Amino acid sequence: MPLLEAFPDESQIMKYKLATLPRGTAKLPVLDIGYAGITLQQGASLSVTPQTLNYLGNSTAFETGGYTATIADVRTMETFNGVGIQSTAATTQNVTSTTTLGTNVSSTVIGSQINLRATTVNTLFGSNTSLNTTITFVGLDSGARITIPVTINKVS
Repeated sequence: MPLLEAFPDESQIMKYKLATLPRGTAKLPVLDIGYAGITLQQGASLSVTPQTLNYLGNSTAFETGGYTATIADVRTMETFNGVGIQSTAATTQNVTSTTTLGTNVSSTVIGSQINLRATTVNTLFGSNTSLNTTITFVGLDSGARITIPVTINKVS
């Protein structure tokens, strides 16, 4: 069997990581963000507060470790940040900006609330009337995840 090379970035090797849930857990935790998809007009803002269903015996819970949110194309956002978690990892991760270097256009933030503000830059749209990307939310305590589509509509 071939040996795997070490990966310094955990998000590149395992999409679904092992999670230890409390004994007696009958249902897997599921994330709910209140939207099946997000559609924003250029310059519009939205705050998303994820919650975890079926976690720690509660029908609905907010994870104390918070949530990560990874946007596939941060250029579509003027603001993309996480708030509400004061850990060292969250503080370090949330320093990222919406500028990109080279081909890396994704960005990850940590928080109990994720703030979005759609871009106001018209040149990104070209001849298109909308931009599309996705955001993946992951519960840091439960490992539950959800990916939703995001559409930014150009304002004429």
